Formats: sequence, structure tokens, C-alpha cells
Amino acid sequence: MRALVPILEDIAAAPGSRSTDALMEIIASLRPRELEAPGAATQRLRAMISVLQTRPHLADGLRDYLSGVFAARMQRSLFADLGILTNDSIFGAVIKRMVAKVLPPAYDDTYLQDLFATLVREAKDQNWIAEIPEHVVAELLEVIGFGNARSANDRKMEAEMIEALRILSFRLAALGLEPDFLRYDSDAASRESPFVAQTDEVQAISAAALAALADGSQPWPDCSHLEVLLSQCERHINRIRKLARQGGASVALTYDAQRAGQTIARMRQLVVLAAPDSSEAQQERKLAFFRELLHHEGEKNSIRALLVRVTDLLALQVTEHASRTGEHYVASTTKEMRALFGAAAGAGVIVAFMAIIKIYTAKAHLPPLWEALGFSLNYGLGFIVVHLLHFTIATKQPAMTAALLAAALDEGRDGKPQLDRLENLVVDVLRSQFAAIVGNVLIAFAVSISIGWLWLRFAPMPMVDAAKATHLLEDIRPLTSLAIPHAAIAGVCLFLSGLITGYYDNKCVYARIPQRIRQLPRLRKLLGEARLSRVSNYIENNLGALMGNFLFGCMLGCMGTIGFILGLPLDIRHVTFGAANFAYGIAAKGFDVPLYLLISCTLGVAAIGLTNLLVSFSLALYTAMKSRRVRFSHGRQLLGRVLKRMLRRPQDLFLPPRRQSAAEET
Repeated sequence: MRALVPILEDIAAAPGSRSTDALMEIIASLRPRELEAPGAATQRLRAMISVLQTRPHLADGLRDYLSGVFAARMQRSLFADLGILTNDSIFGAVIKRMVAKVLPPAYDDTYLQDLFATLVREAKDQNWIAEIPEHVVAELLEVIGFGNARSANDRKMEAEMIEALRILSFRLAALGLEPDFLRYDSDAASRESPFVAQTDEVQAISAAALAALADGSQPWPDCSHLEVLLSQCERHINRIRKLARQGGASVALTYDAQRAGQTIARMRQLVVLAAPDSSEAQQERKLAFFRELLHHEGEKNSIRALLVRVTDLLALQVTEHASRTGEHYVASTTKEMRALFGAAAGAGVIVAFMAIIKIYTAKAHLPPLWEALGFSLNYGLGFIVVHLLHFTIATKQPAMTAALLAAALDEGRDGKPQLDRLENLVVDVLRSQFAAIVGNVLIAFAVSISIGWLWLRFAPMPMVDAAKATHLLEDIRPLTSLAIPHAAIAGVCLFLSGLITGYYDNKCVYARIPQRIRQLPRLRKLLGEARLSRVSNYIENNLGALMGNFLFGCMLGCMGTIGFILGLPLDIRHVTFGAANFAYGIAAKGFDVPLYLLISCTLGVAAIGLTNLLVSFSLALYTAMKSRRVRFSHGRQLLGRVLKRMLRRPQDLFLPPRRQSAAEET
């Protein structure tokens, strides 16, 4: 209090001052110092209240000073802007926040919002303000005369809230007429649209409310019809979001939908807070509102908060497409298991030849850029061939099946989860993953070892020299190389490829690419109507998979070159290619490999595969559950059921139950 009392004395000596220096000094005096115990600010504030209670002239001076500071500044922008997304695009908002972190905006003394921002900056970590108990803040307001009795400052604030309500009303109407909204809701352009109708209602309410504030004898306007219109606007937004799940979503749509929802929520708050109510409940609502504004000011320049807030619908749409694709990777019958194993075996054959191309591309010692291009084309085109032939790369399954599992968790989030169904789904996913990875690895190894033996027997020169063969084997040993970290990098790439697949599936629907292709007159003339229709249908169903596979190949092919440029040990290890390289290394050494090396490399291939799967599945499941806002609290129970099932019926991890298989096949 040694620092606070002189400040309060100076304020009482000149209560009409409009300078904010004294207010900044009060905040600095209350702010906890480093290593202070929690609650230090509350103790200081209680001491300040005690001083004000014993010295009424200091309380009167502080009330007059704060009233003057607040009354001299425009408050409506604080209520209408803070915590609501701006009119920028999401990219513009990100750039603006990045610039604000380096060069804060200029301070304008005519706006309360700028004073609010300055106070938060002076507070450094504003969390200590939020931790002050509400009853302590209410006691402070009561002592200085901002308690239950309404003052001129209260009337000024209520009038500014009404003006903020009008501003938000016009912004909401403009949002309701955005092209992305009209695409899904053409009725919004009509006069009957609630987005347009609510502006007339707000104008009428604002005129009556301002008159009531000026003349206390006039009644406060009834706002029930405005609530009806805002609810209709909210239903329109929810309907658009649901339609976007079938028709595709964009970043702009998710941004505008989030902004409209924030605007409606703030309008509802202002309607309640602007009412001339001196009750204790109203004071509590105002305190809660200002705490909310404090939180928004703290994260105003947070890029992470922005991205998390506005990408929910797009992330949900991307993972929704991934979950539908994931259904094709889950086998629950014997017939489906055979088909999945056959598709994985076919991919293993192709990977065996891709591994040869990779070895000889590296052997050419091309410049880094051309080597990265060669690796990328080998991987990317090879994965596209795998897709065109309807084969399966096992490590791509987790990114899809994780989204499918999140969708299943989402279905039961409002009630008791269907643990029986989830248990069967988890077992089916594990069984399908096992079948696919065995098909990939065994066939890739078998084909590669056969090619290596034939090359060794009939070719005039070895496939690779002894040094390269040793390098191929050493690269997959788990303890003497970076195989595990590199496998984790490959797992991240696998996860990203799943997102890319979902993104392009969503973009294909949202941008109506198939319909636009059908409208190309030259292409229609070249291919004919029937062929053009088949091409557009194929693109509609496969654009995401083609782009995901190709860009996944580019990520794998470029990673080593990126590491070389940056001087970092970046590279990838993929289980199927690891198995193929293992086989080529054995063959190149004339099948004369020590037993310890065989065991070490076998364990390395297994560790690479496990790391690939765990990293990609964990990231995909986290993203899918976050996009759906699923919080699954029965994880231990589900895990226990799966473990019991594995102990009781371990064969279910390798073969579908006979009853289930027979029932589904019939």
C-alpha cells in the first residue's frame, strides 16, 4: 500500500484529470511480482478497499476520476469489436496478427478499446486479474460508488451498448448476404430473411431504448421478437454448416460462419446488459462480460487461437471425407480379408520395383534438386499406379481408419457410447491393418529377394556394390541408425497425406469440379458425352486419393534433400520400402549375411512399421476427434474390453469370427 496511497491521494487532488497515467500506476502496483504466492494481487486489492473505506475522500476522488476517464472515450467499439472476428479474410487476419506482434497498433486516446488494450499490456499477464474473486471486485465497485445505484457512467455505458448493438446488427445482415451463405441458402437474399429483418427490429429497439435512458419514465422496449429473429439466423447458420458437409466447405465459409455466430452471441449479451437494471445479478453479468473481454484482449493477437476457432468446419469436412474412405480399409468378413490381403500384396509387388528405381536414382548422384525430383516422381507416380490398380498401401490406412473411429465415437457422444460396436470396430481395424501390412511387407520382401536372386544369377554385374548393400542394411537397424526418428517423420507425412486426400475431396465437391469439367465444350467434343461423364465421375470419386498419393510421394522424395539443404538429419523410413531394401541388401551380399544382422534388420523393419502406424494414427485420431469436438471419457473401459477380447479370442486379430463373417457374407 505504500505505493498505492500516494497514487490515490494524487487522484483525489485532481479528480477531473483525463490522463490514464494514474490508472496505469494502480495496475502496476496491484500486479503480482515474480515468485510471489498466488493471491498476492487479491491481497493488495483488499488492502486498497480498506484504505478507501477509511478515507471516503479517496473513494470519491477515484470514482470521479474513473467516471471521467470512461466517459471521455468512445466505448461502442470495445463492445462491438473485441472478441469478434474482423472483416478480413482468414489470411488477412493471420497477417495482421503477425504484424501486431512485432509492431503494435497506434494508440488512439478517443477509444476505450485502446485504453483497455493498454491496461492489459501493462498488466503483462492478465490472468492475475481474472483470478481476483468476483465478490472482491464487487466490493471495490461498491466502495467507490459503482455498486447498486445507477450512475451517469452506467447510463453512458448502456447507451454505448445500444449503439454497439446497432453496429453488430448491420454487420450480421451483411454476413447473411455473403455469396458463400447465399450459395446454400438463396432465400437469405429476400426481404423475409431474418438477417435483414433483424436490422429493422434493432432500429426500433434502439430508438425506444435510448429514449428510455434519456427519460426514466418511458418503458424499456420488449426484445422478445429480436430473440426470435436471432434464433432464426442461428438456425440458418447451422443449416448452412450441415449442408456444407455434403456440398463442401471453404475457409471463407467457416470464417464467415464463425463470425456470424460470434456476432449473434454478442448481440444477445448486449440486449441483456444494456437494460437499466441495478440488481446484483445484473452487476454479476457485467463483471462476467468484462472478464470475457479481458480474455479476448489477451488472445487478440494469437494466431493459434484464430486458426483453432475458424477451421472447425473445414477440418470436420476434411476428416468426414477421410472417414468415408476409411470404410474401405476395414474388413469384417473372410471375403473382405482376402480382398484386402490381395490388394496389399499387389502393392507389395509394385513397391519392390519402386525400391529398385529409388536405388538406381540415388546411384546416379544427380544434383540435389534433380535427385529430389526423381525420388518424388518415383514415389508419387508409383503410389498413383497402386491406386489405379485398386491396391493398398498399409501405412495409409491409419489416417483413414482413425477418422472412421472418431466418427463412431461421435455418434454416441450425447448418450452412453456403444462400446460393443466400438469394440468390434477396433478389433476389425486392428485385424485389417495386420492383414494389409503383412501383405505389403511379405510380398515386397519376397518379390525383392526373388529379383535380387535372379539378378545375382543371370546379370553380368551386381545390382549394387558391397558398400551400398551394407548401407541398405545398416539404415534399417533400429539401434545403430536413425531409423525410428525417420520412421516417425514418415508417419507425419502419412498423416498429412490423409488430410490432403480429405481436403481435395472436399474441394472437388465445393468447387463443383466434375460439373465444370462436363461444361467444357472442347473436351466434350474430343471425348464425347459418355466418356466425358465417366471422366468427370472418376475425378469426383478419386481426385482426393490421386492428389494425396502423389503429394505423399513428393513429401517422401523431398525430405532427404530438405535435410541436406538445412544441414539436418531429415529422411524417411517406410516399412514396405524397408522390407524391399532389406531383401536387396541380402541379395547383393550373395545371401551371406550374419545372423545378428538378419535379426537386427528384421526387428528394424518391425519397429519402422510400428512407428509409421502409431504416429500417423495418433495424429489422425487427435485431429478427427478435435474437429468433431469429441471428448471420449470411456477410453480405459474400451481398451480393457479390447484387451480382454484379445486374450479370450486372439484369433479375432487374424481372422473374422465365423458367425459374423457368415452372417455378413449371406
